[in-house]
Formats: sequence, C-alpha cells, structure tokens
Amino acid sequence: MRKEKMIGLLALAATFLFAGCSGSVEIGPVPTITPRPTVTPAPTPTPVVVVQEQEEVKEVSVYETKKYKEYYEKENKLPQLKEAYKDVFSIGLDASLIDIMDEKRQAIVKEQFNQLTIKEDLTPENIMDYETAKVSEDKTRIPLNFSAADTILKFAKDNNISVMGPKLMTEATPEWAFSKDLDRNQVVVTTDEEGNEVTTIEYASAEVMLARMENYIKDVITYCNTNYPGVVISWTVLDEPINAGETTETMYRANYWLKTIGDDYIVKACEFARKYATASQKLLLTQDALDEEKTLKPSLVLINKLKDAKLIDGIGIKAHYSPNSPNVFNMEDMMKKLSATGLDLHLTEYYVDCNEGNRGDLDKTDEERLARGVKRSKALMTNILNYDVKSNYDIKSISLEALTNDYADVNQPKDYIDHNTLEVKFGVQVVSFPCIFDEDLNVSDVFFAFMGDATIKGY
Repeated sequence: MRKEKMIGLLALAATFLFAGCSGSVEIGPVPTITPRPTVTPAPTPTPVVVVQEQEEVKEVSVYETKKYKEYYEKENKLPQLKEAYKDVFSIGLDASLIDIMDEKRQAIVKEQFNQLTIKEDLTPENIMDYETAKVSEDKTRIPLNFSAADTILKFAKDNNISVMGPKLMTEATPEWAFSKDLDRNQVVVTTDEEGNEVTTIEYASAEVMLARMENYIKDVITYCNTNYPGVVISWTVLDEPINAGETTETMYRANYWLKTIGDDYIVKACEFARKYATASQKLLLTQDALDEEKTLKPSLVLINKLKDAKLIDGIGIKAHYSPNSPNVFNMEDMMKKLSATGLDLHLTEYYVDCNEGNRGDLDKTDEERLARGVKRSKALMTNILNYDVKSNYDIKSISLEALTNDYADVNQPKDYIDHNTLEVKFGVQVVSFPCIFDEDLNVSDVFFAFMGDATIKGY
C-alpha cells in the first residue's frame, strides 16, 4: 500500500514538472506601429530577429534573414548597408559638401557607408584658383584651393572612412586653364549663323600643357597624402576617355587635354599619377556606356594597353541604369570581359532611374514609377551579387550617386521638349526616385531593394 502511494506521488510530481517545461516561450505582444516621421539616424546596434525553435529561443541577425524592411517597420531602426555587404564589397557615396555639413545627413553617412567619393568639391573647376593663377608669373602651375574639399577629407579621416580620389583628367576643367596666359580674356565665345555657340581659345603650347598637367596631378595627390595620410585609397586618373560616337580619327572623347596635347595625354596622365601616388594607392579609369559593345570594345583596347604598361589597377563602371537598360545579357557580357582583364572592378555613380524618358512615364503616378524602380533595383542587386559571389567577378565597391532624390543628377533642371506643345522648356519634366532617401530624409523602398530585401520581388 505504501509502495502504491509513493508511485502515485511520483506520478503527480512528474505531471507538474513536464507541464512547467513544455510549451512555447511567450515573447509578448507586438507593439502597434505608428507612421514614422523624418528619419533621424542614430548609431545602430546589431539588429536581431527572435526565432523560436521548440524549447529554446535563438537570436538571428536580420542580415541573415534579409527581411530588412520588416525589421525596420517593427523596430524603427535602419540596418546598415555597409554591414549587409561587409563580406562582399565596400559601399560608398558620392558625397557633396551638404552631406557633411548637414547634421542629419552626416549621421546617415557615418551609419551607412564605409567609403566616399568627393562628388564636386575636388574637381578642377572647383579647386583651380583663377584669381591667383591670372597674376602668377609661373604659367606652368595652376594654384589650387582645397577649402571645400578639406571639410569632406577631414570628416573621412576623423571617422575612419576611406576616400576614392577625384577624377584628375576630366571635362570639368575650366577653359581658361588651357589658355596661353591663364586668362579668361583669351577664351572668346561667339555665335555662328545657326545660333550655335563657338568657343575660341588662345591655347598654351603642348609643352606648357604637359607641365600644367603634371603639376596639377602632383599638387592634388601630394596635398591629400600630406594632410590626410592613408585616407585616399585610389585616384581616378581618366574619366570617360572613350566616346564611340566621335566622328574624328581618334577613338578618344574630344576634350581640351586631347586638343592641346594629343592622344598621348592619356598615357602621360597615368604616368604622372603613378609617379606621385603611394605604392598602396590604386589608379582607375572610369567609363560610361560599357554595356554597349561600341563603347566596350575600344575601351578594352585602351584598358589592356594601360594595364600592360602597369599604369592602371582598376576600372570604374559608371552604373547609370533605367527600368529596361542595360539588359541582362549585355550586362553579363560586360562584366565577363572586364573581369577577364584581371583589374579591380568598381561600380561608380550608381543609380536606377525609375523613368524611361518617354511619354508613357507622364501617364504614371509617382507611386507606380517608384514601384517600378524598386523592382528594378532588387533585380540589379541580385545580378550584381551573383557576378561577385557566383561568377567570381571581383567587384570591390559600389558607390551611390546621391543620398537623396533632390540631389540626384537625373532630377536636376535641364532643357526638355514638352510633348503637348513641342516647345523647349527648362526644368524637371518627370521627377525620378533613384535614391535611398527622399528629400526629407525619409527612407525609400529603394533602400531595402538595394540591400536585397528578401520580401521585395525583382524583375
């Protein structure tokens, strides 16, 4: 009898014990999500998603689930682009001065990016000092003013963000820089019989222009390396040197360097850059329209020529995309052929215009066009990841062309033809939404598409 009573007590204890150990762990109610105002980024802790498996609760990083938008809507915290792609490539921004001077924009830059390109404030037209040059006796060296660029370079240094150096040989070079006496009066603009502007310049000699080129490259590189050692990791020596549409005897894009020095300016510029850059700094050539065979073919001729001479280390692929261009076959062919050079690949000035630039865009709502751009962004990033991870095309970085839609190049005013009146007007015909934030710093679905959000479908 005592034995049976003891067995009964043990059975009762076991019942309570297993009742307490079984079942699910209660996490708690999900708070109601209220509409989010303007994004004010703050340092982001490692975001986690709670996953329940039988009797234990595990924390899984949102970067593993890739449900970035879902996490943001629940936690009101943005995941980090640089964290999402840390094992694949660097994530950069073509930074303007406002991105550093504005407190909220600066916070986003620090949170999201690990690389910067100085968009305008380190180009020849912005650092060449005309007033000082005009009165200088040395006409082989153009004085430079780095005051605006200093702000961005100092920010990058203080925050341990690397900088891809500026375009050294670019069309953004003032015309007076090629005049005999560095004098604007030697640049004369007239109008021909058809109403077209014609610029006539009293050019400096080829010998003088070569000296100006070397001194310019030397002074820019030396200034940055002296004042911000280790910050600048590369220099874009040549910007869009190829233009397959040119009707001249040369395959090179017409510019004043070509005009005053000749085809040799390309090799000379790379030689000067190699001479003054540090051993660790990479030299790049950037080119647009590489997805088009007519541009890709001559570009590869030049790229391989410079590579064989050990004058460049990488290729900047200008990534200007739209809903239907480039097609997946042309893009794959481009990536395969450029990768075969053995040089580093960088996607620069990256954006996806949600407009095609045709009349059909005028009939679509902003929401419809944004949705189209988001789908395209997701599809492109899926392809780009496959190129790097599966095809082993070594993509080193992707740099976004602008942080917010209002600063995107595609949204800047320009001449366009009004389809109703056929009149030429000046302004923005159809606003696009290519950036990860809108003008009020509200996060866009483009952000999540660019991150490869698992819940967004591409096409």
